[in-house]
Amino acid sequence: MLLAVLLLLAAGIFAAAPYRASDPNDEEAGVSARQNGRDPSTGSGQATRPSTKIAEGARLNNIGVAYMNQQLFEKALKEFEAASAQDPALLIAKLNRGVALLNLQKVDEAKALLEEVVKQAPQDAHAWYNLGLYYKNTNETDAAATAFRHVTEIDPNDADTWYFLGTVYAQAKQYPQAIDAFEHALKLNPLHASAEFGISRAYQQSGDAEKSREHLKKFQYIKDNKLGSPMSLAYGEQGQYSRAEESAGAIEKVPPQIPVKFVDVTAEAGLTGESAANGNALPLGMGSGACFLDFDGDGKVDVFLPEGGQGGGMALYHNLGGGKLEDVTRKAGLNPKLHGIGCTAGDYDNDGATDLAVTVTGQVLLLHNQKNGTFSDATQKSGIKSDGFSVSPTFIDYDHDGDLDLYVTRFKMVRSSSTGSKTNGSYWAYDSVIEQTSGSIMWRNNGDGTFTDVSDATGLGGNGPSFGALGTDYNNDRAIDLVVSTKVPTIFANPREGKFVKQEPWAHEMPGRPVGIAVLDFDHDGWMDLAFTHAEGATISLWRNVGGKKFEAVPLPKVSWVRAFGIAAIDYDNDGWVDLVAVGETKEGKGEVRLFRNLGPDGFKDVSTDVGLDKIQLKDPRAVITGDYDDDGATDVLITQNHGPAVLLRNQGGNKNNWLRLDLKGLNDNKSAIGTKVEVFAG
Repeated sequence: MLLAVLLLLAAGIFAAAPYRASDPNDEEAGVSARQNGRDPSTGSGQATRPSTKIAEGARLNNIGVAYMNQQLFEKALKEFEAASAQDPALLIAKLNRGVALLNLQKVDEAKALLEEVVKQAPQDAHAWYNLGLYYKNTNETDAAATAFRHVTEIDPNDADTWYFLGTVYAQAKQYPQAIDAFEHALKLNPLHASAEFGISRAYQQSGDAEKSREHLKKFQYIKDNKLGSPMSLAYGEQGQYSRAEESAGAIEKVPPQIPVKFVDVTAEAGLTGESAANGNALPLGMGSGACFLDFDGDGKVDVFLPEGGQGGGMALYHNLGGGKLEDVTRKAGLNPKLHGIGCTAGDYDNDGATDLAVTVTGQVLLLHNQKNGTFSDATQKSGIKSDGFSVSPTFIDYDHDGDLDLYVTRFKMVRSSSTGSKTNGSYWAYDSVIEQTSGSIMWRNNGDGTFTDVSDATGLGGNGPSFGALGTDYNNDRAIDLVVSTKVPTIFANPREGKFVKQEPWAHEMPGRPVGIAVLDFDHDGWMDLAFTHAEGATISLWRNVGGKKFEAVPLPKVSWVRAFGIAAIDYDNDGWVDLVAVGETKEGKGEVRLFRNLGPDGFKDVSTDVGLDKIQLKDPRAVITGDYDDDGATDVLITQNHGPAVLLRNQGGNKNNWLRLDLKGLNDNKSAIGTKVEVFAG
């Protein structure tokens, strides 16, 4: 299987659907199965259970893919051959044999296999693409152009294909056609370094020195600012269609449920504190969030609470090890009486220490880690400011320049009477609240400790009041997109350059206004799915990502809640299938936490009672976050409350299954490695 983790954003199992031989006249079946990760014959998007023979063939194929990623092409070829022997109908294994042979420079054998694949599956973009690479490398430019044109007809939105089409036209000295193809590539990806260089050369050969210099200057700008890298001949660096493909058929079923219990260790761990006494301090029933981080770089998970510390306000707890936490709020230079709402952790100045951004009523605080156990307020110096009611901050490198930008959701609040008053020094209390439109703000990191409001330039301003946001690559184009919980959830697709594209790709009606968001790949198809909590209606919803084009509603076990708040992805039993944990309230006002175990093709099961969560007493639960605070390999849960301290639940038993911990750091930039996608293969 292939484990994919989008660091700090989502986690899941990644594998494409089994691609098997079908009717050559069925032009859509093969490609849709592989691109969307589903059996095209069902039309339902529900995974199907492969036979043992098919599963073994897919497993061997996936081992081969793992070897390809390690540049071990001979070993990969042997696994692909074994996969084909196990399941002769597994066409993806034949395709991968061709890819492996190309990388082994056994080009004639590779060509023969790839030609067999396109005969059986004429709409296979991967096979045509690799044939195009073969013909390009053997200087058969007409055949190469034909192959790449086939790919553009199948998938007109792949910039790399247009780049290679331009390259072979340039090889053939057909410069007008080359320029046209390069322009297509740059329209799809304005930061495609190789296309900029290619079009510069094509204009030069055409005698247009001015345009050649113009594009060469753009190429240099992209390269110098690390906005893109030229393509290379190395495996995996010649476009998505050049790589070997995984198969989901290797995953036959979910392992049996193991005994796991969640135990309240709040007091034992030293997570003592309180919440604001005034229940109306936060409007619309909102509550504060929480962050796991390692603020002192000792490798242990610390806890930051925007609200709920011993002084009622923000609190920082240092992880001492052994399951113990120490309140170091004052020692760290933080104000325990300052009440926050949301938080995000990340190294915005790339100095190797994790910083914090915290929303407080009417403002956003940027807290710089001094690397000596303390934080300083860098808000004024940074230029970050906010009117309205700031809710959720999110560090995200939206422009892929190597430093973290800051996205802040917000809405404006007005008091409906004159009796609203200021409480606790920094909190506004409201008798009732009228919601006004106020867009979120995108603050671009200038790389010198300052930020610039680029909300209008990116198209991310003026999108209405919103609660939360998460970054994820929903369409697998290697650019971080944004999911925002507006009245109807909105996805902002990242074009890499220019304005984000607003989308609402929901195949069904949303059950109510969304509050919490979780990103996960629950069905192992390589596309990031979404889960929401809602303020009314069906209080939790799950949405399957269908090939980056639309999201389909997926049933979850019903809960008797009238409203829900926090939700998070968690693999509580380390079985490789991502589960969901959420908090909400019944009509009687009882707070509950529910855990939904992922059963793969069989859906989800509410195992809250099995793991002891029915025994957890909560009052107005709001945020839920997950992390391994005691370093035992089992993922724990932390919940914030409006009328009580945060609750820390220790996972006992989840580490019975195998686990792997990764500590990722950027070498030169994006030191937090936020947005990194890690793929771990195991056969």
